[in-house]
Amino acid sequence: MGFAKCNQPLHENEFSEVVARHFLIFIGMDIVQKDRLIRATGAKVPFRLVLADITNSANEIGKMHGASSETLRLLAETSLASLILSSGLKFLGTVSVKVNFSGDISFSQAESTPQGLFRAMIPQDEILAAQKYEPVLSPIHFQVVTLNERGKRAGESIIDAVSESMGRNLSVYMLQSAQTNSAVGIEAKVNKNDPHKLDYAVAFYVEPYPDISGAELTTLEKQISKLPPFGEFYDGKAYSLHSLMDSISGDYNVAIVREIEPKPYCPCSKIRTLSTLASIPTADLEDLIKDNKDLELVCDFCRNKYIITPDEIRDILKDRS
Repeated sequence: MGFAKCNQPLHENEFSEVVARHFLIFIGMDIVQKDRLIRATGAKVPFRLVLADITNSANEIGKMHGASSETLRLLAETSLASLILSSGLKFLGTVSVKVNFSGDISFSQAESTPQGLFRAMIPQDEILAAQKYEPVLSPIHFQVVTLNERGKRAGESIIDAVSESMGRNLSVYMLQSAQTNSAVGIEAKVNKNDPHKLDYAVAFYVEPYPDISGAELTTLEKQISKLPPFGEFYDGKAYSLHSLMDSISGDYNVAIVREIEPKPYCPCSKIRTLSTLASIPTADLEDLIKDNKDLELVCDFCRNKYIITPDEIRDILKDRS
């Protein structure tokens, strides 16, 4: 059996927009809160605000990978960083965030679109190894790649990671790469009784616009500096994203511009897997069919498996002749 990456980017034109109009689903006596991505601006004071709660989706992605504890947290926080950045795209496209580490985990990567579809991965062997012990790691680089609607690179930037905090690294990235001042908070909290479950995975991003006055900026900074820990907005069952928003904005009213429901999504397919194989040199393809056995390819992002038969590889070779 063989393993290969599914490197197909997320494309905005492959799906329709999902708008979250209802936040709670009642199942029996339980209340399940939907994931939310809120984009807002100051009603009178010029600043941009993004808030995200991807708790359910992050748990779903964690389950795909068999992630727990630190790897589950990393998948969620990298996804939140990507979603914050893609929320600011002015065109249809994808934002990929990759954080490189030294230690037991080499990297964590997430990709997302402005419509809230996202996926994330950590090398599977590292996730499995981390189930046996608490991984030791230190961030090295924070890399962002932006793709346009055709999957072509529209931008790329990399900075030295300055902290173990994903929010701090994103804020420094915005300052160094986009010359943008911002305040960022990102936190995924693992359930103390179940290492395979997150209590919450939330984030906020505040960006003052250039025309904000000095007094307004000072007031906004003071308000953010007084924010309580993320856990203060979690009641043990649901996370109050709107309470977090109120605490950030303080006396400044905000206008919600857009509110959507983030969703895990991977565009991989059997056809795309065959297309990837078609890019492999002829000699390598011939080596794959020497034993006349099926080839198993696994997508790094969603863990879907695709069985490729020797005849399918021969068809690729025939097309070249």
